[in-house]
Amino acid sequence: MSASSKESSKNRGPPGTRFSHSEWLCFRGEDHLNQYEVRKLVRDVEQDVTTLKSLYGETAPLADADGKLERLKELLENELRGKKVLVFSSFKDTARYVHRVLTSEACSEWHERAGGPVVRRIDSGNHPEERGHILGLFAPVASGLGDVVGEPIDVLVSTDVLSEGQNLQDCGVIINYDLTWNPIRLVQRNGRIDRLGTEHTEIGIYNLFPEAELEDMLRLIERLTDRISTIDDLGLLDASVLGEVVHPRTFNTLRRVREEDGAVLDEEEARAELAGPELLLKQLKESLSRDGGETPESLPNGIHSGLRRQNCNGLFFYFQAPRSDGEGVRHFWRYVDASTGAIRENRYEIAQLIACRPDEPRYIGPQEVFKLQQQVIEHILAGDKEAAAKAAAPTTVDPIQQVVAEQLKDFLRKQSVDRETAKAAIRFLSQPVGKSIHAKLRSSLDTWRESQEDDALCGAIKALADEFSRESRYGSKSSGLHRDQLTLICFEYLSS
Repeated sequence: MSASSKESSKNRGPPGTRFSHSEWLCFRGEDHLNQYEVRKLVRDVEQDVTTLKSLYGETAPLADADGKLERLKELLENELRGKKVLVFSSFKDTARYVHRVLTSEACSEWHERAGGPVVRRIDSGNHPEERGHILGLFAPVASGLGDVVGEPIDVLVSTDVLSEGQNLQDCGVIINYDLTWNPIRLVQRNGRIDRLGTEHTEIGIYNLFPEAELEDMLRLIERLTDRISTIDDLGLLDASVLGEVVHPRTFNTLRRVREEDGAVLDEEEARAELAGPELLLKQLKESLSRDGGETPESLPNGIHSGLRRQNCNGLFFYFQAPRSDGEGVRHFWRYVDASTGAIRENRYEIAQLIACRPDEPRYIGPQEVFKLQQQVIEHILAGDKEAAAKAAAPTTVDPIQQVVAEQLKDFLRKQSVDRETAKAAIRFLSQPVGKSIHAKLRSSLDTWRESQEDDALCGAIKALADEFSRESRYGSKSSGLHRDQLTLICFEYLSS
């Protein structure tokens, strides 16, 4: 028997003896107990407990003034009163806290004002059978569990255990009590009720944004908005997530998919240029290895050639222009159809058209070069202007907009302002605006807090809406790309 085996046998005690985990620890620790200052350790732990109790006592009033929870209660009590509502939180502790407060004796008066809603909670701690029972009481029709016995649930507080694979179309309203870092998770949440078969003509998605100070530190909304914009650019966003405007191409694509238009998938793949860079790099390497690097560099600007291509009647143009920062150049590939005037700018598609063998015959077509070149130039300049405007446009709905919008809604409930004016102002506040507007909103809100003149605040927001509308209509002068900055590198006839 080895030394280690003997030691192990010794520690186990006489043959057949079994120790519990705690007994084993005590047995093993007898020889080492004197190595620790037990009394000092106890004093330190007691001091930690005292410190934690003190911190709890100091922070307890903050929980009593939970602005986010008060806003949730206000929604459930007023505009969502009597509606079936699904409240999402990313954290189990938060979901249990919200449920505990809403069902506590301290909220009995609120509960009565809200119409006596039945509030339940669901998270990873629920047994699977209990989850099914809760879903049957909350969404009996959509879940297919209509035979469940119990009191119907009006408000269900849940974690993301319900964000996938559940049919909850009986519900028409979702409240995101907290926002996740992943926009796909928000889309999945919304998809629980925004589904085929819903009887609701409108789906309500409410997002409780973090306070301005917290947003300044985390930049949660800013990062979410950037990621949502990326998803929209790929044509994969079918509904607003944080109040942003969905790209019109998305709806057109979804309509064509519904109509079983087989070409739409090919077009979307080409638009994304998934294989473009790899293909172009391969062609470039093959050309340089065959001809060397001197041949392309020695060619003058403005040269041209031509190819026969089936079902083609147009011209390919390649322009360059200096970047606005002076670092490098921008490249513009365009193919214009001489018959229809349609212009393509997808490099993957164009590369397929102009690729040829070294010995392929040259063919110059009958197209009008200067007319088509002018069309391409106008297309490039218009596209650059649109891109610059998009880059300059705000993409985030600032929390101050939410604050002011809720104040205007309160005015509507009190009937202290003109209804149409307030509704127009609220619509304006639901879209992204620039920082200058944010500053004016804060100033108007501060003025109202001093004067309490509801009409003045409502009128000030409506004036801002009109101002913003004029700026959007006429735009601002931009020092973008100019015609004389474009240099024609080459062009090519493509004819049948």
